[in-house]
Amino acid sequence: MRRPNSVWRSILLLGVVILVSPADAKEKPLTSVADLRYGVALYNYYQQDYIAALAELMVADTRDGIQGHGDNPELIAGGVSLAFGMQHHAEAVFTQILQDQRRPQSVRDAAWYYLGKLHYTRGDWAAAEQSFARVSNEFKPSLRAQMQALQINIRIRNKNYADITLKNIDTDELLTWSPYTFYNLGAAHAREGDFANAQAFFSELAEIDPVDNPARRKEQWALQDKAYTAIGYSYIAEKKYAAAIREFTKVRLDGVFANQALLGYGWAAVAQEEYEQALRPWQLLRERSLMYPAVQESLLALPYAYEKLGAQGEAVAAYQSAEELLTREIQLIRDMRATLTEGELLTLIGSEPLSAEDAKKMLGSGTPDDGALTAVVTDDGQNWLKLDSTSIIKTRSAYLNELFAKNVFQTAVLDLRDLLRLQTLLQNWLPKLDAYRELLLQKQATRSRQEQQLAQNSIAQKEQKLQAARAGLAQQLEQIRSSENYMALADEETRALYARIERGQQTIARMKAAGQNTSELETRITMFGGILMWRAAQEYPAQLAAQQTELKTIDTNLAQIAQTRQHIEEITATSMDIQPTLARLQVLHKDVSTHLGNTDQLIAKQSALLRKQVDQQLAAHEKRLSNYLAQAHLAVARLYDTELRKQPE
Repeated sequence: MRRPNSVWRSILLLGVVILVSPADAKEKPLTSVADLRYGVALYNYYQQDYIAALAELMVADTRDGIQGHGDNPELIAGGVSLAFGMQHHAEAVFTQILQDQRRPQSVRDAAWYYLGKLHYTRGDWAAAEQSFARVSNEFKPSLRAQMQALQINIRIRNKNYADITLKNIDTDELLTWSPYTFYNLGAAHAREGDFANAQAFFSELAEIDPVDNPARRKEQWALQDKAYTAIGYSYIAEKKYAAAIREFTKVRLDGVFANQALLGYGWAAVAQEEYEQALRPWQLLRERSLMYPAVQESLLALPYAYEKLGAQGEAVAAYQSAEELLTREIQLIRDMRATLTEGELLTLIGSEPLSAEDAKKMLGSGTPDDGALTAVVTDDGQNWLKLDSTSIIKTRSAYLNELFAKNVFQTAVLDLRDLLRLQTLLQNWLPKLDAYRELLLQKQATRSRQEQQLAQNSIAQKEQKLQAARAGLAQQLEQIRSSENYMALADEETRALYARIERGQQTIARMKAAGQNTSELETRITMFGGILMWRAAQEYPAQLAAQQTELKTIDTNLAQIAQTRQHIEEITATSMDIQPTLARLQVLHKDVSTHLGNTDQLIAKQSALLRKQVDQQLAAHEKRLSNYLAQAHLAVARLYDTELRKQPE
């Protein structure tokens, strides 16, 4: 049964996957969220909104921190910072963790691990190796397996891997990273010309049993295809052509390395002068898309085999067919170079991302060599945490696949998308600041009009008059109430009659002093006075209530005037805030404009770099095709010249 393969995934990726879960840094994982802010951060984290999660953690840290969750928030903050390229912040977080000797070993292991990955992404291999060496054997197995793969990769970079053999590699510790480790070591030995060790590692990779996961199984098969292809070419280098052919035949015809295997199969057969045997894989290869370098090379390899078989006519026809195909393909590349301008790339990169399913449908439509460039931005690569398993921008064009698959290019695309988002944000803020400034100016004008209007009113005079009237009325009512002066609140007629009674009493007093008898008059005037006083007493409560109501009305008016005066004072006081705010808005507007200008420059620079990379990639393909075309021209001319020389003069 075929051993599984997996698509080559380099351990040297600059993107990192942060898989810290709340239980990773705790010996006893929490069963509930003790701090609401941590709960919000976790929600955003598991929703893959890593920026929001990091922001929540940083805001909490500036206050009183997160309580009840130990070291988890710091590990997540450091890991997400590292993944998003915030290397200085990540390094500060991990260093702070490591400086505290009271931290649990599991937390210190995680900090040393991520700090090592930080050094690894910077290319500081010595520092990375030192950090990894501080991690204990009790570290989480899945992360420890990746760390050991990285350690082996560092040794490969330092050319210090000679003592690494199949016998001293523990595949149980490497877990799913063992296939990549075997390939890296095999490729390293092959580069050094040590084909025996290279073949040993490649063969070990080819013998790995398939995994249960369908997606991983597909990757494993692809990686094994690459191993078989590498073994085959190493046998060609050793001139073991039959063994090379045997390895090439193990590669799946529908795999991504089938073209290289078919091409190598043919050259191995040619090396044995088995030209008819070479024709079979090259003819099969000739039917494939011309975008692939192996297929392009087969355009010249096939007529070469015909020449060796003495079939000059077939050779000429094949060379001429190659000329036509190569000419068409060169024109296609030139059209692509003309189409993929900076503006086109910006439009593509700034477009709304497609789901993985929709992207697959779009990229799968049509044929790879139909001349149309199809590239999409996907939503399964929208964060730095996934860069080792997917790409944010994908294409079905074989001419650009190699470039688009590079992490440097993917990172540049992510940077450009971030810049485009920032540009949009700044562009949206400028009219908002203008609108806010206009609102403040209108508010200032309105306040000015109100102040002028209020200044013209006699509010103060009215308030003084009402206060004086209120004081007089209140004093009068108090005197009437304390002396029970019923007549003071009687109606006008009663008071007039009572005044006559009082004058009569004065007249009686004078008469009595003159010796006159006034007893009858006194009796009558006392009776009439009592009647009038009784009438006034009856009306007294109602009249007193009416006067008190009037007093309350005055109090209400005074309260309204006081409220108006307070409003005036508030307007006068707060109007002083408008000018400082306007000045601050002017500074903000200038800052936003400056940032927008800087962002525009960075976008132009970044898009120019991407355009240059794309153009250089296409130019390299065009150059190679032009070389093949020149060789085809020379071959046709050579064959015609040879045929002419054979004809009698």
